[in-house]
Amino acid sequence: RASTAAPLATAFATCLLKGSASDTVAQLQIEGRDRLDLKRNFSFAFFSGAYLGIGQHLIYNVAFTRIFGSGTDILTGVKKVIADSTVHVPMIYLPLYYPFKMVVLGEGTARDGLTRYRADVYDVMTTYWSMWPMVHFISFTYMPQELRIGFVASVSFVWLVYLSYASHKKPVTGAHQDA
Repeated sequence: RASTAAPLATAFATCLLKGSASDTVAQLQIEGRDRLDLKRNFSFAFFSGAYLGIGQHLIYNVAFTRIFGSGTDILTGVKKVIADSTVHVPMIYLPLYYPFKMVVLGEGTARDGLTRYRADVYDVMTTYWSMWPMVHFISFTYMPQELRIGFVASVSFVWLVYLSYASHKKPVTGAHQDA
């Protein structure tokens, strides 16, 4: 009911909590840190709420519906999956995420973020393509629109743990680093 009554607020809150939880797992379990970096966690959570919640609601439920129609047939689902996998994620979502992370955390400039993305793009996109096209196919063909972001958010917990870890590993040689 919340997703129908207040889709943007629900998407933001769901993805904010999921973003914080996934970065907490990445920091404490995968990276083995003794303490949670709260600034990093808040940054990751905010990006998750704003972009993965509100932004993806607007892309998947509004823009894709206007471009490809509201059908849940296989052909419409495949078109949406292809648009997500070849345009949205590699050309919009990730090129926004990497500079955001660098600037907000004081790790470098927006340009450094794009440099890092270029260095990571093959690994990140091959990992993305190994799971997300099928998830989005299910989302676009079987999920009611009002549950789409919640469904994607539940699956993306694991993806965000990976992305948080991958984007915070050792800096690329030559990238600007603040002292």
